[in-house]
Amino acid sequence: MIRKCVHNDTQNLLKYLSKRKEFNLFLIGDIENFGIENDNLEIYIDIEENIKAVYLRYFNNLCLVSYTNDINLDFIFKKFIKTKLIDNMSGEKLLIDNYNFELFERRDFYFAVLNKLSINIDTPDVIQINSNEVKEYIKETELVFNTKGNLESTKAELNTNSKHIYAIKKDNRLISGASTSAESKELAMIIGVYTIEEYRRRGYAKQCVYELCKKMLEEGKSVCLFYDNPNAAKLYKNIGFKDIGKYSKLTLLNKNK
Repeated sequence: MIRKCVHNDTQNLLKYLSKRKEFNLFLIGDIENFGIENDNLEIYIDIEENIKAVYLRYFNNLCLVSYTNDINLDFIFKKFIKTKLIDNMSGEKLLIDNYNFELFERRDFYFAVLNKLSINIDTPDVIQINSNEVKEYIKETELVFNTKGNLESTKAELNTNSKHIYAIKKDNRLISGASTSAESKELAMIIGVYTIEEYRRRGYAKQCVYELCKKMLEEGKSVCLFYDNPNAAKLYKNIGFKDIGKYSKLTLLNKNK
């Protein structure tokens, strides 16, 4: 039976998600930072005696979890896709491999975790971005990644201290940057690592990621990220990241139609 979660489900839900806490970082972070009953967050569980699957929607993103690879595509379509509530889905590759999401474009990533820095570097040019500067940061990431950023959700994370953004500013532009997302008590995810083209291969992105990782480790958190770029792999592994599996992201095709 699939039903919407309420506050009393919190502990049971977190216990289930913590079995593979690194892969479920987004869900754990959203629950800890915003609570189960939130206007921009809704969670459904498929449960009999025990939880079989979890569906978490935060703004236009849907995270899927099932250790038995048992999710309900009909429910996903009727509840989230047909009603145009989501543009993106994500989950462990081992789960996504079992289903054909025809309306979505898929990308697979390596998933890596950092528990200890393996290098020590200077970061004199790295600054922390606050909510007043976040619009400029999103503008730069949109240009680099050719995607649409969500200013509202980014500000919400900054205001709840569940996101940190570090960047380097030169010539009145944020030429390089990186941020965390879905920070929880034990974990943080690195996302949005970029350097604009004319400033690449100078170590700027490495400095931003390093400073973020240092901050998170000082707070007692393990740091996670996913990547599919060989050059990025060298950067992350040099800092101390180790691969633990693969993760898949799905983007809705023709979402403007």
